[in-house]
Amino acid sequence: MTAKKKALFPFAPIYNVPFLQFGVTLLLGTLALFFGVQQAVSVMVGSFICLASNVVFIWRFFRRENTQSARDLLKDAYQGVFSKMLLTTLMFMIVLSIFKDIEILLLFVGFIGAQSVSWFAPLLMKRKIYK
Repeated sequence: MTAKKKALFPFAPIYNVPFLQFGVTLLLGTLALFFGVQQAVSVMVGSFICLASNVVFIWRFFRRENTQSARDLLKDAYQGVFSKMLLTTLMFMIVLSIFKDIEILLLFVGFIGAQSVSWFAPLLMKRKIYK
C-alpha cells in the first residue's frame, strides 16, 4: 500500500521569499542612498509595495495546511493572485497620489528589484515541498 504524500506547507520554502525580498529592499535602498535620500525612499517604497503584496498572496494561497481538494487549491490560488494584483494597484495609486516628489522610475526599479526575488527563488531553494 502506498502512503499519500503530505504537503508540508507550514514549512514550505516559499515562506523564505518575503525575507529575501526584505533583504533586497534593504540592499537597493542602501545603494540608492548614495544618490540621495529621496531616491532611496522611492526605491524602498517600490520594494515594500512588492513585498506587502507578495506576503498577502502567500498568506491567501498557503492558508490551508493540508488539503486534498484541487478545487480548494485553485480557489486559493485565484484569490491570492487577485488579492495581490488589487493590493499592488491600490498601493501604487496611493503612493503616486500622496507622494508628489517621488521618483517614479526608481519606484518601479525598487518594485522590479523585489519582484525579481520571486523569479529567481526556485533556483535558490533546494528544499523539497513534499516528503
